[in-house]
Amino acid sequence: MSYKETVNFQSLNVIQDELVSTIDNSARFLEQFVESRDDTHSLQECIEGVRQITGTLEVVELSGAKLASTELLETAMEITPGASETQLKRQLEAVSNTFFVLTRYLEYLRQSTHCIKDVLLTTINQLRRARGEMPHPESYFQELTVKPLKTPPVEPLDLSNETVESMVRRLRHMYQVGLIGMLRGKAAGPSLHLMRRAIIRMHRLAGDNKPTSGLWWLTELVLETMSECKMELNPQRQFLFSKIEREMAQAEKLGNQGFDANPPEWILEDLIHLLNLSQRNDPRIKAVLNGMGIAPLPYDHETLAHEAAMLNGPSAHTIQSLAKVLQTELSSSKKILENASLTGENAVDDLDGFREGLDRIAGILIMVGLLAPGRVLKEEIARIARWSDEGHTVTDDEINQTANVMLYIDSAVLDLENAKLGDDRIEKANDLDQQELIASSQLGVATKIVVEECEAGLALVKRALSAFTESDYDNGHVRNLATTLDSVRGGMLVLNKHQAADVLDRSRKFVDDTLMQKDYPAALKELLETFADAIISLEYYLNSLNIYNLNSDESVLQIAEESLAALGYQAEEG
Repeated sequence: MSYKETVNFQSLNVIQDELVSTIDNSARFLEQFVESRDDTHSLQECIEGVRQITGTLEVVELSGAKLASTELLETAMEITPGASETQLKRQLEAVSNTFFVLTRYLEYLRQSTHCIKDVLLTTINQLRRARGEMPHPESYFQELTVKPLKTPPVEPLDLSNETVESMVRRLRHMYQVGLIGMLRGKAAGPSLHLMRRAIIRMHRLAGDNKPTSGLWWLTELVLETMSECKMELNPQRQFLFSKIEREMAQAEKLGNQGFDANPPEWILEDLIHLLNLSQRNDPRIKAVLNGMGIAPLPYDHETLAHEAAMLNGPSAHTIQSLAKVLQTELSSSKKILENASLTGENAVDDLDGFREGLDRIAGILIMVGLLAPGRVLKEEIARIARWSDEGHTVTDDEINQTANVMLYIDSAVLDLENAKLGDDRIEKANDLDQQELIASSQLGVATKIVVEECEAGLALVKRALSAFTESDYDNGHVRNLATTLDSVRGGMLVLNKHQAADVLDRSRKFVDDTLMQKDYPAALKELLETFADAIISLEYYLNSLNIYNLNSDESVLQIAEESLAALGYQAEEG
């Protein structure tokens, strides 16, 4: 099976108009059924239309589209008027979305030079999930054969103070925290880093000659690569990493025997495919691909994401670009207003141009969903129009009112940009009045500064620990560690994060009690690994804080709590 859709454009030209018409008609019949659930005739007409679509795609040999339409037919046939509302809604959404995607896919085949079938996988898997079936792996359209993989040697973990099951339980929890962060759409980098840290230790537990050794090493390399290359965390990849968590569960349950079972081949295929898709220039990746006899793909993950976006209309990147355009337009308009104020005559040199710029800003605000700020700006533009009336003198109050509106708009855009353009923040920006939004934006900026200072402090701690280890434990490198941890603790108290502050206080005590002494414990290396787990957990916690809503998930700190408890620094009762 090839990744590329083989397109006979002559055949496609002949049938495309009729095929699109059949898709549209089937979609209309589905809409009629949605409006009246007793209209089983419309549902049957929809199913017949899908059968015709599947047959047509088979004739023109569009295998990717045919697979999508086959899944579509199976899902449509499972739609039952008397089914539960949740199940019915999931099936109807999947079928309706596929009608839209199939039409766009036919356009995509004409626009793209790659014609990658993989762009349909998300749609295909949505249909399969709607029927309760296992989704296809991301490597489904690739021709991969996994061969035995020789992993690099690793240093075994010292388990003198802990059982295999206990260690795996702690590592699995660390992986789960990162995985949950990924599934919730939190910052990808810290989530992947946390997961990778757990997997590295799993590899060291397994050693380099167990059946699962290749799984842990490939997973570690893929997590590193995805973070380095900023690869998209789409549903297929989230599903893959969720299944790897289940492999960790087996090791936790069975102990050493859990490392002796062969991992599912599709997981290894997906991991290798992701390495190939990254197009990362790394000798380890080249060695894996050469060892498996796999040729490099003619496209990378960015190309695939771009091609997939062509099926789904404007992307988040487009809206982010609009936000940047807004900032540019705002800066220009504010400068014009500032110049008018400085002249002492409150005269705008190019009033028509000023109004046109504000009008463009209002249009973009409404486009991205900031309806309330857009309406306020429209009203202000109408007032500014009166400045050109004969005999009208622009007063200081009028200039100040326009300046206040500009500050409100600027705060709305800044609020939106810092919150990554989330729908909930758009709704909140529409609900807040001008003073609340400005105050919210300014408070958010102040909070962001505190969080960034705390992150910088933890980064300094990590560098100091690394230098301490590399210098064969010269405590000159960690002399200021306790002070740095205490300053970060102060930042947490400012943010009213008392549990995090307590974790930092106990971390400081570990530094004073262990690292600043003349005689180090025999197992210092493993103690430092465990302490680093606590610092990584704190770093991940900080990164997860939303500067506009500090009610974060405190359970993220559980890794730090467990690590400090393993070091003998449990939280006090009460």
